[in-house]
Amino acid sequence: DLRDALLVLHTPAGEANRVAVAIDRLAWPDVIGTIAGDDTIFLAVKHGAAQQRILRRLRQLADTQR
Repeated sequence: DLRDALLVLHTPAGEANRVAVAIDRLAWPDVIGTIAGDDTIFLAVKHGAAQQRILRRLRQLADTQR
């Protein structure tokens, strides 16, 4: 199911591109690609299990930034 393979991330205004580039540079094997707008990123992942792994990683990264 395609819904299980997409993540929508919200960022502060003007930051989505910077975050998407950072995600791309991490070269996580579960990430197929990113599309960034001004404050929103669509993140395509391989499948539902990959989606859960990526969510955990993103949460860990966000927690280290606080």
